[in-house]
Amino acid sequence: MKKHPLSAAAMLAALAAGLFAAAEADAQASKRLRALRAQRAEPAQPAGTTAHKIKVAGTERNYLLLDAGGGKPAPLLIVLHGGGGNAGSMVGRWEAKARQAGLVVAFPNGSGRNERMGTWNAVGCCGFAMTDDSKDVAFITALIDEVQRTHRIDPRRIYVAGMSNGGMMTHRIAIALGDRLAGAGIVAGAMFGGETQPRGPVPIMIIHGVKDSVVPYAGGPSTLDFVAKAQSKPFEPVRYAVDFWVHANGCTATPATRTAGDATIESFTGCKAGADVTVYSLASANHTWPGATGESPMLERYRYDQLNATDVLWDFFSKHVRK
Repeated sequence: MKKHPLSAAAMLAALAAGLFAAAEADAQASKRLRALRAQRAEPAQPAGTTAHKIKVAGTERNYLLLDAGGGKPAPLLIVLHGGGGNAGSMVGRWEAKARQAGLVVAFPNGSGRNERMGTWNAVGCCGFAMTDDSKDVAFITALIDEVQRTHRIDPRRIYVAGMSNGGMMTHRIAIALGDRLAGAGIVAGAMFGGETQPRGPVPIMIIHGVKDSVVPYAGGPSTLDFVAKAQSKPFEPVRYAVDFWVHANGCTATPATRTAGDATIESFTGCKAGADVTVYSLASANHTWPGATGESPMLERYRYDQLNATDVLWDFFSKHVRK
């Protein structure tokens, strides 16, 4: 059968389609490049915060501070961002609560090759901070000391909360500073096994999505390859962390369990110095800060609005004063 050559119109249409596809690919590449440059650029300082620097173990570290204490002895809350994030990414989640409750809130930056993408040395994770052996416990200790020197802080009401890699670091800080903290909150974080006993009992709240694909609820390596490569140890299951703190805090009462929406809430009481342990297991939640609005960091791709982690954490913290 004789083949008919393409008509001039058909050839022109094919050429136009090819040029359009190339232009579209170019536009997508440019868009990705712009996004990467923006991610790597120095982060803008959120309004209402002040920037501070402190030298720890010969390295300059920095943090943002939001002072809503009103000049009277106020609670101090340290908030740790997730891996690959920065201090500014957490400010919007706590600003309204800080002003409502009269808090002084410090947002430290993890360490990394640029200020916009930091990690924390939680021993078994993550990335730069872990491989560089970043002195993060010393950093947070020095930060607390400095803010206490420069602001009116109630020493009986010092708290720490963290998301993801920041939650892992929160476990480390609660163990190391158990004699100073009035409470600690871990959202989508994990332990790695082999932890030492805390220096004192610490009230603990754990919030974790059962469908978490970044830090699996059941433990093990992350299901995301690049996160798994940033680990040196597998994550322990959420239940391991719960058992660790229930034992460390000497909780003796039978836990009370209730449900709210798809959340299962376990409360362990009868603990030393009133250091109870509360656990929220969120059946449909993935890797997220529940209730967060606005733009979220890269790994927090799934919204969950059945509860607000900021509200739940502060409600828990406000009931605990160090004795």
